[in-house]
Amino acid sequence: MEFIQTLFRGIVQGVNQFITNDLASYVPLFIIAAAILVIVKVKDLIQKFRK
Repeated sequence: MEFIQTLFRGIVQGVNQFITNDLASYVPLFIIAAAILVIVKVKDLIQKFRK
């Protein structure tokens, strides 16, 4: 039982560390990915209305 608590504590600590240290560097990638998804969906809608 203690192993599971320690493992869970380590996972939570790792996630918190990722959020505080590394997440800011991934924000531009998230924005680019969202923009690509929007462009693809708009393109699909345009093609659907043309048919």
